[in-house]
Amino acid sequence: MNYSHKHKDGFTLAEVLVALVILGGGMFVLVNAHFSALSLHLYTQEEVDTRMLLEMAVAHAEMGIATEELSGGSDFGPRYPGYSYSYDAQPMGDTENPYMMDIEFYTATATLTTPDGETTSLEFHTFLNPEMSTTVQTQQ
Repeated sequence: MNYSHKHKDGFTLAEVLVALVILGGGMFVLVNAHFSALSLHLYTQEEVDTRMLLEMAVAHAEMGIATEELSGGSDFGPRYPGYSYSYDAQPMGDTENPYMMDIEFYTATATLTTPDGETTSLEFHTFLNPEMSTTVQTQQ
C-alpha cells in the first residue's frame, strides 16, 4: 500500500512571521523595562551621593562652628573630584531662657557645588555650649 501525504508537516511562513512579531514585541518590552530600571538606578545613585556629600558638608560646618569659624569651605579630596562645599553661620541672638544663657545658637547654610557647577544648599541650626569646648592639658 502506498500512502501519499498531500500536505507536509511544518510551519507556514505566516506562522513563523507571527511568532517572530510576538517574540520581538516581548523583547522590546523587556529591553525598555531594563533601560528604565537602569536609568532610575543611576538617578537614585546620584541623589544618594549628593545627599551624602551634603551631610558631610554639614558635619564639617558643625565642626567649624564648634571652633568658632563661622564660614569656610573646602573640597572632598581626590575621591570626589570637582565637588566642593562651603558654609556660612549666623548667631541666632540671645535667648530669654535663663537655663540657656551660656548656650550659643546658630543658623547655618551648607552649600554643595557639583563638578557641573550646580549647587544644593541645606539650612540647619546648631549650638555651642561650655561642655563642647575642649581643653589642652600639658603634662608636667
